[in-house]
Amino acid sequence: MKHGNGDFMIGGAVWPGLSKLIEECGEVLQVGGKLMGSAGDTAHWSGDLNQMLIEELGDLLAAVGFFMDVNGLDVDAVLARSTTKLALFEKWHAETQIDPDPKEPRPQDGPRWKNRARPVGERS
Repeated sequence: MKHGNGDFMIGGAVWPGLSKLIEECGEVLQVGGKLMGSAGDTAHWSGDLNQMLIEELGDLLAAVGFFMDVNGLDVDAVLARSTTKLALFEKWHAETQIDPDPKEPRPQDGPRWKNRARPVGERS
């Protein structure tokens, strides 16, 4: 089967939304690079990196949800993998956290996004 330009895009014939997903990943990487380059300072000549990160992460979550839905991926399997991986990340963080600031508030029930009523991509 021969395909042409437009494959992988939103509305494309082959893995629709993949190009958008990759684009949004790149934009999160770009903001992350700026944060690392500024030693974590969110004040940057291009704008408020905290706000940019919020926007780009939101765009990425939308792209992930869209991609899973239109390509018929097993959302339950993806969410199960996500839950397992999150637990591992939390374990690593707890084991390697360097001098946490005791004045900083820490959520007692885990990450706030985990407690949302409906995870990204979950079908009702």
